[in-house]
Amino acid sequence: MSPIAIPSPETVSARVLAPLVGSVVVMHTAARTIRGTLLSCVQASAWLVVDDVDEVVPLTEVLSVSSA
Repeated sequence: MSPIAIPSPETVSARVLAPLVGSVVVMHTAARTIRGTLLSCVQASAWLVVDDVDEVVPLTEVLSVSSA
């Protein structure tokens, strides 16, 4: 699957990420790159599991996401 390009934080939404729920993804933020399973996404955040650790990422921080 090709990356879902997210040009600005205003366009990030749970609807955009919903097709990737249940998949291993690579999520880029300004601060870091996260590789994990996307478990859920809601209006304000995405929930991933990375090495058995829960990560909640505010959607305003997401720059891009791709299927791993």
